[in-house]
Amino acid sequence: MVEKTKYISIMSVILLILTASPLCMAGEVITDAARQWAKEAVNKEKSLSSETAGNTVAVLNFKNSSDDAILNPLQKGFAFMLMTDLASVPDIQLVERVKLQALVEELDMGASGIVESDSAPRMGRLLRANYLIGGELKPSGAGGIDVGSFLLGVSKNSILGQPNANGSLDEIFDLEKKILFAMIDQLKISLTEDQKTALKKPLTTNFKALYYFSKGIDSSDRGNYQLAQIYYNQAVAADPQLKAASSARNELIRMKLAPAKPREAAVVGQMEAQNSGSASLKQNNSTFRELNPYQIEKGHGSGQVKVSW
Repeated sequence: MVEKTKYISIMSVILLILTASPLCMAGEVITDAARQWAKEAVNKEKSLSSETAGNTVAVLNFKNSSDDAILNPLQKGFAFMLMTDLASVPDIQLVERVKLQALVEELDMGASGIVESDSAPRMGRLLRANYLIGGELKPSGAGGIDVGSFLLGVSKNSILGQPNANGSLDEIFDLEKKILFAMIDQLKISLTEDQKTALKKPLTTNFKALYYFSKGIDSSDRGNYQLAQIYYNQAVAADPQLKAASSARNELIRMKLAPAKPREAAVVGQMEAQNSGSASLKQNNSTFRELNPYQIEKGHGSGQVKVSW
């Protein structure tokens, strides 16, 4: 009887851990259930209560505020890094990424998932979030990147903080941490030294892996699952420790959205062209086209971000 009680206690703890983690509650694929949730949220918008639970936080995709398409994948990649970290912060209830993307889709805001500033308060209310985090990415000098962010108090539609970080593109992991800890301070959340140390660990330190993974997320959001699988595989190849990429890849296979044996990477150019062609992203200059990782240029001219692998 003692052993049985001990077993039940252990299983209860495991179940609690699994249900408490936002990253365990949903994958990266926008499911029919998420789309149905978004549809119902919009239909019931007028009757939604303004009350939300605790520090409920939603992270918007960061907008590429330049004409340099090299930054487009990082719009979701940077937001994903913030979400991953915030999910492990005590006292924060994080809104799932798939809910945000499904809602953006329902409101016909485009596959890029970019929410303009005037729409942010409404998104916050629909997501039942107390706080909304968002921002923008733009080139800074030769090979640099400037990350501007904001923390919006949804109920009063007030900006509570606007942390900023600047550095070279390959320092983007450090820049995300600066934004992260600034946001935690703005939310008035106290951390132990152990919690701070854990949060300092980056999702990856390999820019190539982050870039591939970001492209994978975007391709999946657009419904191009085989292309997403290729990018996830490339991310894992660049950094085998990037568990988010292997998990997202396995999710596609488990849901039978992509084959267990992926198509050759050589077809990625054609698939990417189809992917970009169906997107609603604005590209004012053909020079700054959507590039796949096999076509990334090492510079677009003076002042543009340069990526050298």
